Amino acid sequence: MNVAWAPLGEMSLLRIYALAGDRARGKSLSHSLVEAARAAGLKGATALPGLMGFGRHGFDTELMTLLYDPLRQPELIEIVDETERLEAFLPTVNDLNRAGRLVTLERLEVYSYHLGSGA
Repeated sequence: MNVAWAPLGEMSLLRIYALAGDRARGKSLSHSLVEAARAAGLKGATALPGLMGFGRHGFDTELMTLLYDPLRQPELIEIVDETERLEAFLPTVNDLNRAGRLVTLERLEVYSYHLGSGA
């Protein structure tokens, strides 16, 4: 089986680092951000659970902490689209991100792959 890679071009990745207990509009922050990205017609969004982490707020999210307080579990929300569209989405992120969690924006090359039969 052959794999064919097709470049889709330059896009950007918006990342929001959050905690499971962060809330926005009566839901988890990750749920609210993914819903808002979909409503804005952005290309794609994913929310991922983290195993542990730390940051400027001094998160101590080691395994024992997670066993006692699962709302402190780190989460990562990733949204991919063209840079201009993500920059236009930043006010929505700011509105939802009341806890002031870290937000990053980075450029990336996006590829798609297709499986095909080969000799």
